[in-house]
Amino acid sequence: MYKLLANPIEHNGQRVLTTAQLAEAYGTDSKVISYNFNHNKDRYIEGKHYFCLTGDDLKKFKMTNREFHESLIRINKLYLWLEKGTLLHAKSLNTDKAWEVYDFLVDTYFRARQMEAVYNEAILKILENQEEIKKELNKLETSIDRLEKRQNNLRQYVKKEFVHMKKDIRKIFDDSLGKNNQTMIPALIFISDDVKRTIRNLISYYFDR
Repeated sequence: MYKLLANPIEHNGQRVLTTAQLAEAYGTDSKVISYNFNHNKDRYIEGKHYFCLTGDDLKKFKMTNREFHESLIRINKLYLWLEKGTLLHAKSLNTDKAWEVYDFLVDTYFRARQMEAVYNEAILKILENQEEIKKELNKLETSIDRLEKRQNNLRQYVKKEFVHMKKDIRKIFDDSLGKNNQTMIPALIFISDDVKRTIRNLISYYFDR
């Protein structure tokens, strides 16, 4: 059974089983499969339930499926069973094993391509979403870089202006406290030296740090 999963056969883009494979899976003989088909042939539609390979199609199948080469050397006609064909054979046999195997084949063999396609589509969507997220992250990083540059420029500007402001304020207080007698504020002439010294210390503490 697991050999089928490891080496699936496809024809016209669809998974199929040979008569020998189907008989082995259902626990019967190839002659029984052929007998049931021949006696219920009106129920089977080629292309829907099975493929019948002859001539060049059969030669091509033999060339691309070397594992069947020895068993197919002497045949001039090969039946390949599709999912719906295996269902009709399960109905003809009507055994617990046949129904159990049929369910297993549907879930793990015939529809594996569909599940693989769904899986690949899901992976593709995830990758596309990742690309979109990556683009958005790049935009966000660019915006953050720009903001950091602006903040740095503003910080440098404020620092520069604060230095000038400290110098201007220091000059005003120095002039007011008598370092420059020509510009001394008249009302501060009578302030004692101790008070002036205290004010200068405060100015140094706050503006020279």
